[in-house]
Amino acid sequence: MGFVYHRKRTCQNFLASYDTKMNRMLVNNFKPTLTNLFSSMISNLTVTILFLSTHNPCKAQDLKIQSEIYATRGNPTSAVSTRDGRFVFISVTNVDQPDFPGPDSAAGSRTDSVSGIEVFRRDVAAHKLSSFGFVRTGSTGANGLVLLPRERTLVVGVGDGGVAFLDVRDLEQGKGTPRFAHQTAGAGTFDVVATPDGKYVFSSNEYGMVAGQRGSVGVISTGIDRTGRVGEPHTIGQIPIGDVVPSLAISPDGSRLYVASELLPQSSSFAIAGSKNSVLSKDNCVQKQGTTPRQNGYISVVDVRRAISIEPDAILARVASGCSSVRIVEATDASRLYVSARGDNAILAFDPHLLEQDPEHSLLRLFASGGTAPVGMRLFMNDRFLAVANSNRFADSNGSLAILNVAANVEPEPRRIPAGGFPRNLSLSADRSTLYLTNYKSRSLQVLEMSH
Repeated sequence: MGFVYHRKRTCQNFLASYDTKMNRMLVNNFKPTLTNLFSSMISNLTVTILFLSTHNPCKAQDLKIQSEIYATRGNPTSAVSTRDGRFVFISVTNVDQPDFPGPDSAAGSRTDSVSGIEVFRRDVAAHKLSSFGFVRTGSTGANGLVLLPRERTLVVGVGDGGVAFLDVRDLEQGKGTPRFAHQTAGAGTFDVVATPDGKYVFSSNEYGMVAGQRGSVGVISTGIDRTGRVGEPHTIGQIPIGDVVPSLAISPDGSRLYVASELLPQSSSFAIAGSKNSVLSKDNCVQKQGTTPRQNGYISVVDVRRAISIEPDAILARVASGCSSVRIVEATDASRLYVSARGDNAILAFDPHLLEQDPEHSLLRLFASGGTAPVGMRLFMNDRFLAVANSNRFADSNGSLAILNVAANVEPEPRRIPAGGFPRNLSLSADRSTLYLTNYKSRSLQVLEMSH
């Protein structure tokens, strides 16, 4: 199935409005009705988007995005590909079983869930992926993923099981036995990140109680050797963060952790910047119609060196971040930090340096996410564009993927690509040419290959 999005416009007309529309995409919002997009196991969608050059506004460049849908055996949360692109590992839950009808906070205590890693292998000649194997993690969930340096070890957040470590060479043969670094009781471990050298892994533990707070960051020593093999991973400890901690990100230089909290704790002894900013601080956050309004979420800035030592002053700053902040991504040059505010249908852009130096004034701007209930994000094309998974999580209809040009300091005009039910997380291939999007409710992996 193919679509080409474009709109012709003269250079003279464009220059007349360039002061307010610089570097926007020159395409119409195209909202096709794709009622049978997911009726087959694999669907194709080719999108051609016309972007403007930042150097010459009259010179346009085409970004072609070809999308393919691959069915998964369970509800997929995250996907990561090997550097050579030959394998894609996907964390899946409820494998060959119905979806779990209960709340997220109860999912970690289940005993009936079959979760693990589904392995897809790429047919280089046919340029297609195929499901190759499934490895159980023996846990109540399979969530965030990270490949350690040299790609010998895959790390997985596995709900109340904590953090699991799997040998990549075993996975590539469709087998594997996980080793665990357990967190607190009822931790609900979701996301994982690693230091650039792979010596330490940090986990976002959504619900575990630490020092009277619900939600923490786990600190794990991997014992990685020069070949990339992990020795005996063990948990050093946990850092209390705040209420519901769904994800975290690590700075490119490995010196900082940025941690998302969905809600302000009902009682806390720490200050949170941005309390007087109506964009950041609110008491009317509603995710699902009919639920009780709650207060805003916030992000925490953590010093990695201090975190490894579990020092009490590891948290350098806390800044309010709108309704239900759920994902964080930082630009490679550390100039911007993007936060998806799911309850605001918005993306917040912060200055990472000001988060520590002047947190009250660290917000650079807010812009619409291009859809409803944004969750996963990924920067690509030299960080000029931001892909956003608008999950539409609390509705029965599918979500969408929005492509936002964030290079210019203007409101980005979203260009939407149809997605499945609850598009959740995004990852980028090593050559930065392919986006992997997990459609949780639709049980599918959406592969978006980009070319000029």
